Amino acid sequence: MARFSTLIDRRLVRPDYAAWYVGGEGILKLFVAAGWLVPVVQRKRLTVYRRADLDACCSRLEGGEFPEVEKAKARSEKAFSMP
Repeated sequence: MARFSTLIDRRLVRPDYAAWYVGGEGILKLFVAAGWLVPVVQRKRLTVYRRADLDACCSRLEGGEFPEVEKAKARSEKAFSMP
C-alpha cells in the first residue's frame, strides 16, 4: 500500500517537476520570460512555483494565447536611436 503522502499532489513544485508538468523546459522558460509565471521563492539554489500558477499558464496556452517575449534591442541600436 502506498503512503498517504505520495497520493497527494504537491502545491509547490521545483523547476524540474514544473518543466515535466507543462511539457518541457523550453515552454517553462517561455512562461517565466513572458511574465506569466513568477516563482514563489527564488534564491541561490531554491526556486519553487505554485501548481495553480502552472495550471493557469497551461489554461492560457489551451485558450489560444502564446507567451510572447520581447527581444531586447542590441546595444548599438540603443546607443544611436533617436526618440
